[in-house]
Amino acid sequence: MSRRAGVPSLNLDDFYRDGDDPSLPRRFGITDWDHPASWDAGAALAALTALAHDGVAEIPTYSIAQSRRTGSTRLEAGDAPLLIAEGIFAAELIAPLAAAGLLAEAIVLDRPVPVVFGLRLVRDLREHRKSVPILLQRGTALARQQRADMEGWVGSGLLPLGLRAAVRRMRELTAHAEAERYSRVVSATPQRLRIAAVCFLREAAPGAGHRTELLCVRKHGTGSWMQVGGKLDGEESAREAAVREVDEEIGVRLRSADLEELGVFEAVAANEPGTVVHAEVFVSRRPLPEPLAVRAELAEHRWIPLEQEARQGAGRLAPLMVEHILPALRLQEARQRAADGEDAEGRTG
Repeated sequence: MSRRAGVPSLNLDDFYRDGDDPSLPRRFGITDWDHPASWDAGAALAALTALAHDGVAEIPTYSIAQSRRTGSTRLEAGDAPLLIAEGIFAAELIAPLAAAGLLAEAIVLDRPVPVVFGLRLVRDLREHRKSVPILLQRGTALARQQRADMEGWVGSGLLPLGLRAAVRRMRELTAHAEAERYSRVVSATPQRLRIAAVCFLREAAPGAGHRTELLCVRKHGTGSWMQVGGKLDGEESAREAAVREVDEEIGVRLRSADLEELGVFEAVAANEPGTVVHAEVFVSRRPLPEPLAVRAELAEHRWIPLEQEARQGAGRLAPLMVEHILPALRLQEARQRAADGEDAEGRTG
C-alpha cells in the first residue's frame, strides 16, 4: 500500500521488545509476539510524534530472527505530508495519535484469509524469521483468529478496506494534505509579525553539480525549514534584529556591513496558524564556522542547493522561502552570472 500510494512508511515491528525481556508474554511455549505486551508502544508513539513535528526520528533496527534490537537508523519524513505507520499493533496508537491531532486515518487491510496466510509465510521464510515448524504453527493460529482480529480492529476504530480502496484513500488523504500545505487559509484579520531573516550563502564544493548553497534551519518541535532570524524586539530595526538573531541562534557576530538587503516580503507563517509574517530579508556571504552549531530554539541546520525545488528532498520549506526568498535569490544569482559574463567578454575583447 505504501509503495502503490507513494507514501513513506514506518515499520512498527521495529519496536518489539528484546527476546530476553522476562516480562514478555508467552504462548505455545514461546514468546507470544502477537500480544501487545511484546511491543513498546511508548517508543513507537514518541518516534511518530518526532516525525510529525520534527520530520526526523531515530528508529530502532530490530532483527526478528534474533529477537532483539541490533542498532538504530535515522528516518526522515522529508516533505511527505503523510506517513504510514504499519503493523499488527497499530490499533494501540489510534487514541493517543488522535488526541495529539496527528491521526489522518486508521485503516486495516481486509484481505482473504488464505492470501494473508500465504503472504505472511512467504515473507517469514524469505526473512528467516523463525524455524519452519514455528512459522507454520503460528501462521495457522493467526489464520484461524483473523476474522476475530478483524472484528477487534474495526471495533478499535480502524476502517476495513481492500488493497485498491486503501491505496485510493491514501492518495485522497495525500492530495488533501498537500492542498492544506500549499493553500493555507488565513483569517480575514490575520495577525502580522514583523521579522528579520538572514540568508547565508556559500559556494558549493567542487563536483557538487550546483553553484551556490543556502543555509536552512529548523526549530525544535516544527517540521519547516527556514532562515536564521526572528521577531523584531521593541523598537529595534530589522537590521539590528538580524544581527542579534544570528548571534543568538548560531553564535556568529555580524557587522551591519555584512548584510545586503534582499527585499521585504509577506507570506503565511510556517508554524503559527492565522498569522502572516512581514519579513525584511538580508543576504550574507560571510563564511560560517565549521562545524556550525545551532542553539537557542533551533534544532538543526542543513545547506541546500539554491536551484533546488521545494519538493526535491529538501524537507518542508517555509512558505516565505518557497514564494519569495528562493525566487529572489535565484534572480539575483542569474543577474550576477550575466554581469560576470559581460565582464569576461569585455576583458577578452
